[in-house]
Amino acid sequence: MRLLALLLVCAALAAGCGEAGGPRWVELARAEVRGRLPEGEVALPEGGRARFEEVEGELWLATELPRAAWREEEPGRFRAALPLIAVGSSRVAGAPYRLTASGRSFVYSADPKGLAEPGRFTTEILALKLALAPGEEPPEVLTLAAVLDHARPAGGVLRFAGRRQSGAGFWVPAGESRRVALECPTESVLRFGLSLEPLLGTRAGRMAAHTFRVELDGALLLEHTLSGDVLGEAASWHEVALPSGGVRKAEFTFSVSGPPALVSVVEPVFAPRDSGRPAARPWDEARPDLVVFLADTFRADNLAAYGSTLELTPEIDRFAAEARVFARAWTTSTHTLPTHAALFTGYFPHQSGLVDYFNPLPGAVETVAEKLAARGYRCVAVTDGVMVSQRHGLEQGFAWFDERVEVDTVERVRAALAADDGRPLFLFVQSYAVHAPYRPAPETRARLRGRLPVDGDFEALLAQAGTLGLSARAQPPEGLGPRAGELAAELRGLYLAKVTELDALFGRFRAELAQAGLAQQATLVFLSDHGESFLEHGTLFHATSVHEEELRVPLLVRGPRFAPGREERPVSLVDFTPTLAELVGLARDPEWGGVSWLAPRDARALLGFQARNVPEGASVALIEDGRKHIGRYWAGSGELGAFDELYDLGRDPGERANLALGDGPAAEPPAERRAELERSLRPLVTPEASNLSAEDLRMMQALGYGGEAPR
Repeated sequence: MRLLALLLVCAALAAGCGEAGGPRWVELARAEVRGRLPEGEVALPEGGRARFEEVEGELWLATELPRAAWREEEPGRFRAALPLIAVGSSRVAGAPYRLTASGRSFVYSADPKGLAEPGRFTTEILALKLALAPGEEPPEVLTLAAVLDHARPAGGVLRFAGRRQSGAGFWVPAGESRRVALECPTESVLRFGLSLEPLLGTRAGRMAAHTFRVELDGALLLEHTLSGDVLGEAASWHEVALPSGGVRKAEFTFSVSGPPALVSVVEPVFAPRDSGRPAARPWDEARPDLVVFLADTFRADNLAAYGSTLELTPEIDRFAAEARVFARAWTTSTHTLPTHAALFTGYFPHQSGLVDYFNPLPGAVETVAEKLAARGYRCVAVTDGVMVSQRHGLEQGFAWFDERVEVDTVERVRAALAADDGRPLFLFVQSYAVHAPYRPAPETRARLRGRLPVDGDFEALLAQAGTLGLSARAQPPEGLGPRAGELAAELRGLYLAKVTELDALFGRFRAELAQAGLAQQATLVFLSDHGESFLEHGTLFHATSVHEEELRVPLLVRGPRFAPGREERPVSLVDFTPTLAELVGLARDPEWGGVSWLAPRDARALLGFQARNVPEGASVALIEDGRKHIGRYWAGSGELGAFDELYDLGRDPGERANLALGDGPAAEPPAERRAELERSLRPLVTPEASNLSAEDLRMMQALGYGGEAPR
């Protein structure tokens, strides 16, 4: 196979990053990386063989499954161990897997329950499931092929795209090498990470060791053995000394030996040999480090700063005492994906093409991480995945995007901080610790028993909610009956138990920042993307309405430009990107829907969207001068409907008295505000649809997105 140029040479590479005469960083992911795609057959650790195939420009890995590999679970339904694991989804075939036999092609079903028709197949964790006609046996031999959609260059940067690890860098296929020839600066080191994800589904294939090597002009600089965990995943960070006098034209070779796997070089950069620590660099550094901790589904009233008297969050309460407390902060959406899109872009959700659970953030939108990376920032995200994932387009601009949920959040943060290379940092951390399903640890239940109702089982309570007819559709709270209220209280008890676990996580997170030297000088933001309902307005969980229990969020900011104290000015999460832009001196985008949290108080309305494409119309809120208007709109068409709720939040923060009833004032907002809302519903880019796998959908449904479980 011909040599493959993985990326064009970056014209500015020789100059590197950094100020003239100051420290230099040279990003190898902007260089020309040479090598070839793997081809031919390879032996598998447990026996058998696989082969690499290039189909219409896409790389696939294929192997054969004999009839003996299948076990019949019920008439016409067969199961086999999944021998290969796809990466991404085929742009040509529209699915991550192909299954064929003697000219017959089976249809891949992304829906894990989609085997109702014969001739379909799907995947379930590490299993392959096949539907045939009753009495039909699997063919003598089937061929399974898995796509390897592993590279997605963007903005002049070569990016690798694993399943739960992605970022700036490149894949090094086992048995092959990647070569980069460029100038090596004086007094520099090579810093990089290694990411390992399996391509083989069997235990022997997942757990196999891989040996990684780095050579400079043929001389070995590093040899490191990578071994995956039970899932076959691993990540590690490395520093390699380079000749102190530099090398005018050096050739670096990266190679891997072992069975097929996705071993990628992460964030490879030539960095100054002596980079000090944050707040103690050996050069003048004016650009602030930016650190964000987002507690998903975290209500504002969990915290003492927002009225809680339960004393469940000592760590966050301590932080609040040091921070600027924005007492009146609202999110832009009542579920995770569109809120994160608004955070990362400065656009309202529908302006970014987000209309429901299955739209990714389009690549045409420039994210704040991309802007900061272009300004010389090292951008890192540690998330719990699912919705905050590369499959939903939220990895754009992050040089390291880690969504491995089986690895402790703080452990992943610690590793990312230890990989400091001297550049200013933008670190974004997201945790689902309080998101449904609520399953507090036994020790948490024991500690809180007697203070909160924590003995219930989430799944059992959810089943009871179903028997009572509770759903995402709003119902009058007074018409739900006493058991509904008791059930909501039990669910909230479990939720608050998870709040205490999140608080402890935040305390450990802050300790890591202190250890890394970021505790005092960095700007640190604590916030949530939305709240959670417990039948206050007849619904459970979130993505159901735009009432305060879902739309109101905590917002705490501590940093050199934020004086501690309480701020009563109304603010929105759409202000996040403009705020970061002001902190680092970036120009304002005229399309941004928000303003900086540092700006003077302005007369504006705040907007919040349910951000779902529901037949009866999603709900939308407009908040201005302490009054909240609630109406309907249709996400698919962008049509704005009528407003029929109006609340005085100053006198009625629980939104119990709808002022639009009876002879009260009309809920319709002023004409200029309605026009503003209509503009916010028009996409600024072409919306895209996610091409999700069965495993992606299964994880979404486990959190309640797109299924019958809570949202």
